[in-house]
Amino acid sequence: MLVHDVDLADGVGAWFTGRDPSGPRPRVGAPGNLSHRRPHEPAVLARTRDAVGRRIGRAPGTWHTMHQVHGDAVGVIDATVPVGAEVRGVDALVTDQPGRTLAVAVADCVPVLLAGATTVAAVHAGRRGVQTGVVPAALAAMAVLGDDAGAVRAVVGPAIGGCCYEVPADLQAEVVAEHPAAAARTTWGTPALDLGAAVQADLERAGVGSVRRLATCTRCDPEQRWFSHRVDPATGRQFGLVVREGAAA
Repeated sequence: MLVHDVDLADGVGAWFTGRDPSGPRPRVGAPGNLSHRRPHEPAVLARTRDAVGRRIGRAPGTWHTMHQVHGDAVGVIDATVPVGAEVRGVDALVTDQPGRTLAVAVADCVPVLLAGATTVAAVHAGRRGVQTGVVPAALAAMAVLGDDAGAVRAVVGPAIGGCCYEVPADLQAEVVAEHPAAAARTTWGTPALDLGAAVQADLERAGVGSVRRLATCTRCDPEQRWFSHRVDPATGRQFGLVVREGAAA
């Protein structure tokens, strides 16, 4: 599988995973999937998660995952949350607890990893999440824990690009009315959305101190490194993972 190291902040580990571009690309079960919901291959999933856990030095049983719902709710991982617990009904996780690994699953939506002086966050920003403000909501939760936006560093991960995210013209107009940076056209000339650009603009508008974006498209990446729902609705998911170094408590 692919594990891409992210230089996010001192004392913070951050990674984006992907599919194995050298492996087969069956309709269900392409190597590298980390989601337990799709595809349903528990033994393969366990082996893949274990391999990623060894690679990043964080056992998969300690990862905090989300049951994502394309909204703007934020889950806060504090000392009362059991290590490795999944949080349901949220699209962002924030913590100030060292050693708590936060995970976001995507296959075209935008994964965002954030790190402040004392907090880290993982955000799932799909089209509806961008519209409802999941990224500002995550930043607000980090601020409550002591990290104002100016102290935060952000990396916007692999997502479908404006080159490929075709949408109806009326939907494009609806989103662009509030997020002008999302305006795009596909490579074949139809209306599109660039959600990664919209997320980057949200972060910059909020005053985030450093914003970087991986220049890649999950649908048309020439090396086929990423899972893409647009390519295959039965596909797996890659993860964004972030943790402030230390032992999980």
